[in-house]
Amino acid sequence: MHCWLPLHIWLDKGLVTSHVKMFPIVLRALWLPSEIRNASGNGGGVIIGFMIMVEDPGHSKNRTERQNYEFNQFKREIYQQVMEKLFETIWKKSWFGEPVRCGDDVEAWSFTCCRANRAKHPCPRCLVSHEMLDCLHQFFPLRSSEAMRNVVERARCAPTAAQRDKLLMDHGLHDVPHFMWNIRFSDPYLSFIYDLLHFLEAGKWGHHLWSLTLDLLEKLGLLAEVTKRMAKFSRWRNLKHINDLATKDFTDGQTHLDILKCIVYILCEILPPKSTLIPCIRALLKCRMLLGLRVMTTSRQLVVQQCIEDYEKWCKRVSEDYDKNFKFPKQHYLIHALDDVRLKGVLRNGTTRTGEGIHQEVKQHYGQTNKRNTEAQNKQISIRDEDQEVVARTHLLIDDFFRRASQTAELSDASSDTDATNQKADVAQFKQGSARRVPKSRIPPANGENQWIFGSPLQYGDSRSYEDLHGGNNPIYRALDPRLREFLHSQFPDEYLTYEDTIMIEIFQCVYIAYQSKDDWTNAEDILRCKSNWYNSGPRYDCVLFNSDQPGVACARLRSLVRCQLPSGRVVDLAVVQNMKPNKWRPKTSWDGCVVFEEEVDLTFLLMDFVIRGALLAHAQGPSNSRRNFHYLVDVVDGDMFLRVLNAIGHVCN
Repeated sequence: MHCWLPLHIWLDKGLVTSHVKMFPIVLRALWLPSEIRNASGNGGGVIIGFMIMVEDPGHSKNRTERQNYEFNQFKREIYQQVMEKLFETIWKKSWFGEPVRCGDDVEAWSFTCCRANRAKHPCPRCLVSHEMLDCLHQFFPLRSSEAMRNVVERARCAPTAAQRDKLLMDHGLHDVPHFMWNIRFSDPYLSFIYDLLHFLEAGKWGHHLWSLTLDLLEKLGLLAEVTKRMAKFSRWRNLKHINDLATKDFTDGQTHLDILKCIVYILCEILPPKSTLIPCIRALLKCRMLLGLRVMTTSRQLVVQQCIEDYEKWCKRVSEDYDKNFKFPKQHYLIHALDDVRLKGVLRNGTTRTGEGIHQEVKQHYGQTNKRNTEAQNKQISIRDEDQEVVARTHLLIDDFFRRASQTAELSDASSDTDATNQKADVAQFKQGSARRVPKSRIPPANGENQWIFGSPLQYGDSRSYEDLHGGNNPIYRALDPRLREFLHSQFPDEYLTYEDTIMIEIFQCVYIAYQSKDDWTNAEDILRCKSNWYNSGPRYDCVLFNSDQPGVACARLRSLVRCQLPSGRVVDLAVVQNMKPNKWRPKTSWDGCVVFEEEVDLTFLLMDFVIRGALLAHAQGPSNSRRNFHYLVDVVDGDMFLRVLNAIGHVCN
């Protein structure tokens, strides 16, 4: 009987302090659910030690090319010996071996003993030449353990050093045997996986296209305008709001991704018309959204391939217009992304984003040591990491015990079946499994099975008195009572509402909406707000996506949330909204998938039963001399929204 226990070894260069650099080595169990493995923190991993960092004794500019080559080969020899020691127990069990994932491209070159980005063949996965790194439609011979071992053996048998170096250079190798060549069923080159964080977010975008965009904006004198518009960009949960775009140098991949998601909706109105940079950025963003999906079906793979072809086409146009060189390894790695998905699963399970949280833990642990021989002798950091794991697990057990005890006490205090039902609704978990409690309200919800929960109650009363109290100051509630009665009569003709009937209402300012994600068909949640002053930063009225009998996507802006209790006892949840009407106007530079809405002035009611989920709309300048309010639909907030809009405009991507 055999038990297969896949493990993931992660290591990455980390700056513990301004003077101390380490390679923390983390062991992570791959049989954990992806929600745990990709969560914030250490993702279920433990620190098992640190790898030495080979410091450069001088500067590469002060050495000859031969000296730089020898130093790089020396580093790879050290790293190979360290890794061989780490994996020394595996080769004996290599009949049950499995390829091991490594980190970003810097460590990938060291791991695979390949030369770096200026080599003739810099890819750790295939033998693409440096001149073809910008070609994304042609495939090149893949590396394999057997083939690369033969190259090193032939090089060592070469009669002259020049012939040896040429043979190694033609294959992008160092004269270092790889430690995994002796481990059966292993392939160090197959272990290389496309990393969305380093290759795309902080790579193609952060180090290349974003740098090109900043240089162009500074040249045109538009950087201040872009910064101002970015600061006014609509807020959204899990999307970082950036106020200092021009004054801060961003280094983390998540911030680069958030900028990438927003920048097209800003540049399209201020760059010269028909700028090739905008569709190029949009094509890269589409690749990122699709490659970041949690489930990759056949139809989605076909759309990814088309997006890669579009991205390559626009890169050539940008290269011609802005003299941008796309011959760099991270541009080429995109050609292997789909193969990695087919061989190893979705890319989110191979990203190095999870491991980045380890660096913060290491810094905290290091601050509690004596700063001397922290790992070489007494394993100070590793022991503290184990202690913190014990403390965290203890806290979870205690919190879970008191939560369950509180729920049991609340249910036992209920004096009747009705009270017990209400208590169960109050402590019920929301659709996604969170411990969110149903907020207390004067009018209880109709049932506990709704896909939404109202929060932040504002006012309670009957519809006529509320109109008299607030109608004069707020157009939302002007003539509220007759409009509300007319709407309720049209939706519920069996209620027979008369003018004398009293309709009790309660106003809310927040709603939690549960929906099934089109990405992986699991439950997800949006938190939407409609407040006149949100945390002293001005009004915030979020938007929703709702079911409509019209083709395409239907959006509306929330202006208020109302719960009505009719004389019959029926409870109805509805929203006061401003509908968004599709408009054919487009900005100076449009893009594939551009959706523009015109916000209507009139207010109307919308039953919460028709609301699908939240939506993010970005303000648009609109046509010149127009007083109408235009907005772009931001379809890249997450994978679910991207797929909904993609399918609504004609693509079949299930």
